[in-house]
Amino acid sequence: MVAAVADDGPEVELNLAAAFEAMRYEPHAAQRKVHRSYARHRVLDAGRRLGKSVIGGHELTAAMYRAYAERRALTELGLRREYWIVGPEYTDSEKEFRVLWNDLSRLGVPLDKPGSYNNPEGGQMVVSCFDKRFIVHARSAKYPSTLVGEGLSGVVLAEAAKLKETVWTKYIRPALADFKGWSIHSSTPEGKNWFYEGWLRGKDPQQPEWDSWRMPSWFNPYVFPKGGTTRGYKAFMKLLEGGRIPQVEREALWQLVADELDEEVISMGREMSAQKFEQEIAAGFTDFVGRVFKGWDEEIHVTDLQYDPRYPVYLAIDFGWTNPFVCLAVQVDVFDRCNVLAEYRCTHKDIGEIAAELERVPLFRMAKAMYPDPAEPQDAAVISKVLKVPTKGNTGGLLKQRLELIRRALKVVPEHAPDDDPDKRPQLLVDRRCYGLIYEMGEYRYPENKSEIRPDPEEPLDKDDHGPEALGRFFRGYFGPPGAPPGGKLRARVRTASVSR
Repeated sequence: MVAAVADDGPEVELNLAAAFEAMRYEPHAAQRKVHRSYARHRVLDAGRRLGKSVIGGHELTAAMYRAYAERRALTELGLRREYWIVGPEYTDSEKEFRVLWNDLSRLGVPLDKPGSYNNPEGGQMVVSCFDKRFIVHARSAKYPSTLVGEGLSGVVLAEAAKLKETVWTKYIRPALADFKGWSIHSSTPEGKNWFYEGWLRGKDPQQPEWDSWRMPSWFNPYVFPKGGTTRGYKAFMKLLEGGRIPQVEREALWQLVADELDEEVISMGREMSAQKFEQEIAAGFTDFVGRVFKGWDEEIHVTDLQYDPRYPVYLAIDFGWTNPFVCLAVQVDVFDRCNVLAEYRCTHKDIGEIAAELERVPLFRMAKAMYPDPAEPQDAAVISKVLKVPTKGNTGGLLKQRLELIRRALKVVPEHAPDDDPDKRPQLLVDRRCYGLIYEMGEYRYPENKSEIRPDPEEPLDKDDHGPEALGRFFRGYFGPPGAPPGGKLRARVRTASVSR
């Protein structure tokens, strides 16, 4: 509850919806999700024209109501509620400030004068109310050392992905400690930087102080009345990426796009590359230049997984010394759907030490078979002996075949089932605690210039590949090469028997 401003008489209690009504602000459905979250730190990954600046500005107006309710107590204690809007430049923080300033003008809130200024050109944007009990500064992070001051009750980080990580970790976050202040990080993504890491925290149930959303531009019905669907977006991405698409399929894709994506979104997308559209409009965290697994999407493929006693555990292994040694624990159900439950990785450890550490982990110790890189048979034999687990073969072959098996496993099926169908899922899911594999699935890349090209120009870079290498060994050994019968009759019988036990 927040208190309404009144010149005289009792304070009137209002809820947030009533406060927004007084501001003449009617948030759309996506904006309401952010406003209704009780998380202390909120991360909004948004496409252009989603209305993210409006969210931050109105949240500060709601904070004004709270400061008004507390003004007498704050005066007696000699305290104030101070908030910042921080952007890479003053022009970035001005958008939220303008929303706040217009709200206060519309509501007739008296501003302290001198002390309140709206001068974007001079970089002087300050709101002060109730004899300096409520203060909002719009600041630029161009010179981070200027971001010092007293404790903050809240901060809005505008275009957060463009800010340096130290702006948050060194200057802003410590300033929120005094009053347990809140933060809103809103931005269009700029690849996988610290903003992306904050977004991941919001998806982690183990970090309840954080909440996060990915909201493409078409979630804003005021700008894009027709909105959009996942099917329409995926079809449009396929067209933007180009490649050989039969004419009949191309016509069907364009019809799907026209039916399920706003005309203005399509118009903007026609002027962009697939990479640009994915980032600026669809709010995707990755560019597509040289990416090996274009179908990898953490919102789809990363989740919380549990060991299922009905199915055996298999180990996928890629050996390394200076490069990481990687071992993945994988379960496969009767529908050939794979869950990567756990990950072990290390560097500069001999194979005996690694085997001993794996043996101490129950999930690895219960493995029924292991699928290692065939280039290191002696190391595989050590692990096999310690864990008492047989080694499976056929894990080599062409790298591009192993990669193709992983790509197929990333596809969500059945493709045409409704999005809320419980059986609609990719063949591959990864537990969110497999941090190394998750990172490498997004970062594994093909050469982007001549100096990076390997002997085989179609092979990816020998970097960020150790988790995918282990996974590819498992897929090749367990499922066979692309085109092999899925599952195989003998393996299907064995797996079914294990379920019946």
